[in-house]
Amino acid sequence: MNIGATIRKVRRSREMTQEDLAEFLNVSVSAVSQWESEKTTPDISMIPAICSLLNISSDELLGIDLNKKKEKIEEISKEANSYSSRGYHQEARDILQKGLKEFPDSYELLRSLMYVASFQQGDHQYSKEEREEFLEEAIKLGHRILDGCTDDSFRHGAIQILCFSYADKGDIDKAVELAHKMSDISCSSDVLLSIVQKGTKGYRSNQSLMFNLFQSLENNMVTMNIRLDSGELAYTQEEMATLRDKQIALFHLMFENNDFGFFHTHICDTHTNQATYYAKTGNQEKTLEHLRKAAEHAIEFIRCGGKTEHTSLVFRGFGKDTSFSTNNTDNDAARLYNTMKSEAFNFIRTDPEFKRIEDNLCEYAGKWSIKK
Repeated sequence: MNIGATIRKVRRSREMTQEDLAEFLNVSVSAVSQWESEKTTPDISMIPAICSLLNISSDELLGIDLNKKKEKIEEISKEANSYSSRGYHQEARDILQKGLKEFPDSYELLRSLMYVASFQQGDHQYSKEEREEFLEEAIKLGHRILDGCTDDSFRHGAIQILCFSYADKGDIDKAVELAHKMSDISCSSDVLLSIVQKGTKGYRSNQSLMFNLFQSLENNMVTMNIRLDSGELAYTQEEMATLRDKQIALFHLMFENNDFGFFHTHICDTHTNQATYYAKTGNQEKTLEHLRKAAEHAIEFIRCGGKTEHTSLVFRGFGKDTSFSTNNTDNDAARLYNTMKSEAFNFIRTDPEFKRIEDNLCEYAGKWSIKK
């Protein structure tokens, strides 16, 4: 359906005459007649006024199939995410920017580009100037979403990125102001669904809540070492090592069947940090122990792709549809292998166990593949 036919159909459904439409738009009746007979089309500057008067969207006026538009946007977003979730952010950016040329009003694509800009801002392969540009872009996109989008999920995502971005920019007051716009955890959808849903859905909602809370808990255990107002760090290096031991113990407490799934990558990181700490103290036994365990979890994470149907009591039957995102195109085996090149490990580099761990990692080390 073209513009003229749409104007005629909607005008008649609103019980408006051509004269009424012409008067409201301050054009001649002849102009309206020529639109509807498809001899001419309205000037592009008149589109907003026509849409407002007829109470239709610009997509409807222009005859755009909304379902096809939605499907195309979802395809673009899915393709971009397949790259960005494996650390290929520039490729994702190219896809999104091309999509936005076709659908410049798509908040879904704008949101995805906002996340990509935020990821690139934290990627040190870019220059300081480039990272600053990415930071400003993320802020600009976040505010554009807040100013024009009514979808709560998009708005919440924008607030999240704006909080991180303003904090990175050093504007803590602005970050705090935005954070206060969000509900506290007791009013989150995860908590409310776990309370109001019943039966199997209620059980799964409780598992989902526990999963998210557990992820926040174990992550926060190792991000607590911030510099206090006194200028001192909250914990000593020895205390941080103890916290990491607690984090590892927590994983085994919740996943007694070793069905870690997605958390293999977190456990790998924790053991890697422990190995680095003990290497700096010269503790050969502890260093090799944690490197060996880090390698085991790195390889298992690559094998399972972060997915597993949990069998441990709390999360039994949960997790088979879990997906993951990473900022690094190198897989976990490659990241650990590269970490082991650090001078901190020179004192055990010729140890047979160290060489065995390196050889095992080499079999799996590489780039993340793109799942389309």
